[in-house]
Amino acid sequence: MSYRIKTVVELTGIARNTLIAWERRYNLLETRRSDAGYRIYEEVDVAYLRGLKALVDRGVAISEAISRVPAPGQPSSTGDVARPDLVGGLVAALVSLDGNAALPLMRRVEQMPFAEAIREVWPPVLVEVGRLWEIGEITVAQEHFAAGVVRVALAAMLRSLDTARPGAVEVVCVCVPGEAHDLPLLAVAVELALAGWRVIWLGADVPLADLCALVATRSPTIVCLSAIVARASEDVLASGRTVHASSPTTTVVLGGPVATALHSHQGPRLWVCATAAELVARWSVHPYSRPHTHSFPESSP
Repeated sequence: MSYRIKTVVELTGIARNTLIAWERRYNLLETRRSDAGYRIYEEVDVAYLRGLKALVDRGVAISEAISRVPAPGQPSSTGDVARPDLVGGLVAALVSLDGNAALPLMRRVEQMPFAEAIREVWPPVLVEVGRLWEIGEITVAQEHFAAGVVRVALAAMLRSLDTARPGAVEVVCVCVPGEAHDLPLLAVAVELALAGWRVIWLGADVPLADLCALVATRSPTIVCLSAIVARASEDVLASGRTVHASSPTTTVVLGGPVATALHSHQGPRLWVCATAAELVARWSVHPYSRPHTHSFPESSP
């Protein structure tokens, strides 16, 4: 995904004038220009700038920070751990209730492009923590601690993404009634935001009547209903149909392990999708899909 400087400022927390000064003084990035002359940044550039900002915020001079953080396209000289080791290290720290041990690993994740972190780190961490809980190797308390840390990381990613772009698909992300496991859906919400969709995050514990009232009033483009833990698929289908009836234009998407048994019940505005990528791809060829606008007016290039 490409960004203009206004969005990069919002994503990184670096003031616009500071960013331009760093680029000029240290030849920081080789950004390309749009046809209109605006700076265009890639996701690897944003990750690089986040890494610099994190060091500067800890009191490191920008010149020193630049020497520590590999620029986009340059090999790392800091001995970065591989993704599997990063996942394993995070799991070990989290199930040990050791936030201090997790912190440097989380900082590494923060320097990664969001798309990589959401594919290669946080979902595998959640899967492994869930597996350890299922086989009785960790307690509910350990699982809750790990989930809380992951929740903060995913929520920060979602908050930092611009989800109010003109013409964007508006999607409500919410769990089915009684579903308390909302972290997989939160990861989906981040992926949809990365795709340029406008995400309205509701999460767990939303009464069905309240959800239907919101859908009837707002008519969002899509409602994603997540069902993770074991429950009757008929109940999930009934919830989906109830939401579906609340708006004549909203498409309801059922997701999660429980929903996979409902493929045969799909209709024109009632879908079953296993992943965010599947949903985005399916919507892109949907007759009611609309082109997205990813640009913002800026006062100067």
